[in-house]
Amino acid sequence: MIVQLLRERQGEIAQRWTRALLATYPADAAALFEREQDPFANPVGRTIREGTAELLQAILNGMDPHALRRSLDLMLRVRAVQQFSPSQAVGFVFALKPILRAVIPEARSDTELAEALSELDDKVDQVALLAFDVYSECREEISRLRVAEVKRQVAWVMEQLQKRSRRAGLEPGGRAGEDLRREELPGPGGEAP
Repeated sequence: MIVQLLRERQGEIAQRWTRALLATYPADAAALFEREQDPFANPVGRTIREGTAELLQAILNGMDPHALRRSLDLMLRVRAVQQFSPSQAVGFVFALKPILRAVIPEARSDTELAEALSELDDKVDQVALLAFDVYSECREEISRLRVAEVKRQVAWVMEQLQKRSRRAGLEPGGRAGEDLRREELPGPGGEAP
């Protein structure tokens, strides 16, 4: 019975959940994300709208772990790049609980519906735990990418230093300090700093 009610009110639930997630952003950004419908002009807003709808659908369709993970990854990848703390990044999942109660006011007077909502709360908690895992994986991936980029830059600088040393006629490991301090190395694209 509750699943049928949720399906009937799915659009309203997704819309309220999207607004709750947008409320975690600064007011001007949230207004832009909500107002702008063009997915190319507003990829974050599109990701939030699609992600909440897909996540709600996955919850209603039996909590398929792959569908949940895909939906969470869609939203949390963006939030991981935006430097949200873990609690800020996944807190929107918990916002679903009061939304469900607001959209199904019948549960206040119907014991069976109230119990079903309580069971749904447990599912929301499971989604939140999975969200923490997904967010952590996204942050680890970002860290790996940053480390790889730093390594690439250091390797490039070392390569440039070796080229200058060879041009100056110095042996590898020789003293090139005075000569190299007089010249400035170009940037990674070849341009001078």
